Amino acid sequence: MSSGAHVCRRMQQIDELIRQFPGCRAVNPDRSVFDLPLELKDKKTTALRITLPPHFPQERPGLSVLIPVAHPAVDPTGRLHTNLLNNWVYGGSRLSSAVAEAVAALTDGAAANGRLSDSSPGGTVPFPSGYPVPGTAGPPTAGRFTGSPSSSARPSATGNPSPPRQPAGPATTSTLPDFSRFSAAQLEELITDQTAFKAVLREATKGSPMAATLEDIRVKNRQLAESNLSKQNAINEARNQLAVVRSSEYTLIKSRFDELYERQTKVVSTLGGVVWREKLEEAVSAADSASAAVANDFMAGGMSLDDFVKQHVELRTQHHVLDLKRQAAEQLLADSTATAVPMLS
Repeated sequence: MSSGAHVCRRMQQIDELIRQFPGCRAVNPDRSVFDLPLELKDKKTTALRITLPPHFPQERPGLSVLIPVAHPAVDPTGRLHTNLLNNWVYGGSRLSSAVAEAVAALTDGAAANGRLSDSSPGGTVPFPSGYPVPGTAGPPTAGRFTGSPSSSARPSATGNPSPPRQPAGPATTSTLPDFSRFSAAQLEELITDQTAFKAVLREATKGSPMAATLEDIRVKNRQLAESNLSKQNAINEARNQLAVVRSSEYTLIKSRFDELYERQTKVVSTLGGVVWREKLEEAVSAADSASAAVANDFMAGGMSLDDFVKQHVELRTQHHVLDLKRQAAEQLLADSTATAVPMLS
């Protein structure tokens, strides 16, 4: 059997239990543990704990009492052993019938005969003293919950439940459809076809609190969407204004940038390190050429010895001074380049 059908049968049995025992309260969110307060024949109160295993209803449920009672059907650990529990049959046994049998056994027929406590009007009994009420925090409250089963849970002499009668308190109704009226083909369609499943779920929850909540969410989402759409014109207008501001500021900033860039280019062309080194190299070459010309003129006999010595010394001194400056400039540029590379990396 598929997991979907298994869950449906589990929920049907749980809903049937809650309809027949309105005082039954779920202890945990996944509704696998329930507590049902009971009043015994001696006026003492206890609580019947109903535990559903993961594979219920394929596995039989567990019934136990939270406050120990002396009863032949209760073992020393507080677990109940009844005929319907011991002979649990998947597909044939009902949880509500097993609980009704256990209630009748514990109350010694008080529930079957309809005898209720005078201190519990309307068929209700309080939770036992010191017992935490499911769904609340802290010590037990003064609220009273329906603890006696309706006559639909009363076993007859043949062991089958008798026809139901109106419960004393308001019963919890289920929003799930009766899947037993669906054929195998329809159930398979609900499992495989999401559209068909949503249609059945929508019909089942019509008029329920869940449907009202979903409709409220839809209305709020629609209102939020309409509010966002109404702001579209304001957003477009703001974008246009921003575009105008950007275009006007861009022209001014671009003009100022070009002006500064041109100024920087002129400064670099005049005082830049590379240009400075090139001019020094040109001056060194010019001084060397001038000293060579003086030497050639002297060798040709066009210059006296004194004039040659004087001019040649001056020109070679000038050449060596400029060459030292060129070497210093190259070292300075090399150091500055080596320093700049790590900073950029």
